[in-house]
Amino acid sequence: MNRRVFFLNGLAILCVVCGHAASWAEIAMFWWADTYRNVPAPNFDQMGSPSHWILVVVMQLTIFSVPAFLFASGCFVAYAGRGSSSGLSWKVVRVRLTNLLIPYVIWSVVLFFVDFLDGNVYSPVEYLTRFATGKADGYGVYFYVPLICQFYLLSPLIVRLARTRGRLLLVGTAIIQLSLVVISYLGFYDLLSPLLQLVRQFTPAWVCLHWVFYFALGVYCSFQMAAVKRWLERYKWILLAYVVILAVLVVFEPQAIIRSTGNERGHSPFLLSANLYSVALVLCLMAFDLPGQALNKLFRQAAGKTYGIYLLHSKILEFVARSIRYFTPQIIAISPLFLCILILLGASIPWLFMDAVARSPAKKLHRYLFG
Repeated sequence: MNRRVFFLNGLAILCVVCGHAASWAEIAMFWWADTYRNVPAPNFDQMGSPSHWILVVVMQLTIFSVPAFLFASGCFVAYAGRGSSSGLSWKVVRVRLTNLLIPYVIWSVVLFFVDFLDGNVYSPVEYLTRFATGKADGYGVYFYVPLICQFYLLSPLIVRLARTRGRLLLVGTAIIQLSLVVISYLGFYDLLSPLLQLVRQFTPAWVCLHWVFYFALGVYCSFQMAAVKRWLERYKWILLAYVVILAVLVVFEPQAIIRSTGNERGHSPFLLSANLYSVALVLCLMAFDLPGQALNKLFRQAAGKTYGIYLLHSKILEFVARSIRYFTPQIIAISPLFLCILILLGASIPWLFMDAVARSPAKKLHRYLFG
């Protein structure tokens, strides 16, 4: 099962790149339309076209990536705490937080400096807020870092509960997460009471309550590995059927919400279909045998570079997208080609850069730069 968790991690980081690449391709399709067509921008006449639906499908089907990361992190945390009768030690938590935060601080400072060169200067409070909420890149892509740090701080408690009250932990975290899903739906239709509006205001995407079930599920599955394996083997084909059905729902539900409410937040990862799809897909990937040797090797290698790719890919995608817009805007007109170029360069440039650092005289800096 541990090999499958590594595979899941590698698949998830490549899907993160795919999802964010599709977002840039959508921006180009609508907001940069004047660079390759004689139309004013933004222009939305390609909304609902086959090319646009390709982008929607990619963005929605890759929405499981953060849940997959959290599930894998929960598995690794449980593994680290399995050898001690007292549970997960704070030393393990401290080491893991250090490995996360040092690269995060370095690349956040780099992004702040790039922003400064671009003429964007913020107050000290805003710099601190952007750093604390994962918005150093300007888009909030780094939100996963403060999110996973919260889970590592909570992990001694979660590990203890998973050992002694495992099923109660799963039920409790599921109720918490689903309660926030209900609040999301009420928000789409402007049905929130003042109290619920306050709850929503203080639970943005980087707050762990939105994602707590996935981490708890990973911890529980790691502790109950034998029983979970038997359950997965028994129900794997049913899980696969659920994944197919939920994949359709996760693509079309946001479109239905956007059309009925006009609220673009309908693309939220906190819809019921997104939650159910993510859980079903993660468990399905744990249930089936790994793919062919070459593909398995690719994903396992990607798993070893997950954090570096995550930290670097966002600005690389932006740089590549804007460069293509400036130098070869005709490529944007062929949206699937533009998407493929973004995915290829968004994943390969960080990968090659990490390998180059590992082979250079600066190889001792690799762990500080990429974790």
